[in-house]
Amino acid sequence: MVEQVRLIQNAGESPVVEIVHKASGRDRWDDFRHTQRYTLLESGDLHVQNLVELGVDITDLPRVGITLLLDPTLETLTWYGAGPWDSYSDRKASALIGLYHSTVTDQYVPYVMPQEHGNKTATRWVTLADTSKRGVKISGQPLIDFSASHFTADDLFLAKHTYDLAPRSEVVLNLDYAQRGLGTASCGPDTLERYRLLKSSYVFNYRLRLTSG
Repeated sequence: MVEQVRLIQNAGESPVVEIVHKASGRDRWDDFRHTQRYTLLESGDLHVQNLVELGVDITDLPRVGITLLLDPTLETLTWYGAGPWDSYSDRKASALIGLYHSTVTDQYVPYVMPQEHGNKTATRWVTLADTSKRGVKISGQPLIDFSASHFTADDLFLAKHTYDLAPRSEVVLNLDYAQRGLGTASCGPDTLERYRLLKSSYVFNYRLRLTSG
């Protein structure tokens, strides 16, 4: 739920729009508190600061980040970061930093049991554009993880097989501070502690810019 929306305007500084969300899956609204601060810069970029605070008994999260639903026409994907395939905090040695081009549709990995896929670590920036090269560029401050898909996390979780999935027309863009490592002790050892999200709060920032031709 949205707890608060306010405008912060200090003398000599750009105005900031602050939105505070609270979330819980068990009617305890101190489980998660997410504060976003939006600042429109003179360059035209929108700077977004995110503060995520966890309740006292919440720990070991699967991911920390935000999800955006974008226009279906933004199918062309370009990024400067780890690639060209998936990379995660504990599985990224084969992903080299470079400039990569793909499409949102081609990010899908058809695991027999649908699950998380497509994450890119150490991303400096990523753009999503239409056929006229109009779209949006997201820059990490300094780095960010991302994935772009036609499926939400819920779509993947609820499906039991590939034939249960129906791609959405919208682009589902995840921008993450980080994800937990891939090991879950389901068929082997659990993720090492250094690859787990165990802190009580997280701060991550990024910039949005509209692109054209």
